[in-house]
Amino acid sequence: MDIDEPGWPLIDDFFASLCEGRRAETARRYARVRHRLMSFLDTGDMTLGLGTTEVALLEAERQFHDSGAFWALFGPDELVCCLPSFLHETWLPEGDGEARAQISVVSRLLKSLAGRDLDWTVTRCAYWEAEAAVTEARRVVTRRPNRPEEAAMPDRFLRQPGPEW
Repeated sequence: MDIDEPGWPLIDDFFASLCEGRRAETARRYARVRHRLMSFLDTGDMTLGLGTTEVALLEAERQFHDSGAFWALFGPDELVCCLPSFLHETWLPEGDGEARAQISVVSRLLKSLAGRDLDWTVTRCAYWEAEAAVTEARRVVTRRPNRPEEAAMPDRFLRQPGPEW
């Protein structure tokens, strides 16, 4: 993908402004969300957002490019259509903090995209669906069972009891 195509600056500028003035931990969390978003656009199933014809074109383009196939064909309007799939449980991280960060970033990205020149005749319903997906994703994360702190850490990092002397 050419770095001058509209998708790169749109995403880069959005995440740069999002990380501005934030703590280093928060900026790293946003960077992980950006990485997941780009992976989603490069590998995710976009059928629900784009339809079968456009997905067939996207899959053909993905065969030629390891990254950036989405931006080679589509723009912000189609991004709005695909964001609800990015909030599905298959793309939400297991950690509650990471999942909440992803939901928050998508919500802010939607607001940022709304301020751009979107074709509202195409994206109005998709925008509402994306807002509803944000609300539903927040509900899903809230309903996740509370895990004790010990369970949040992988077993390999926990100190195992040794032999008794």
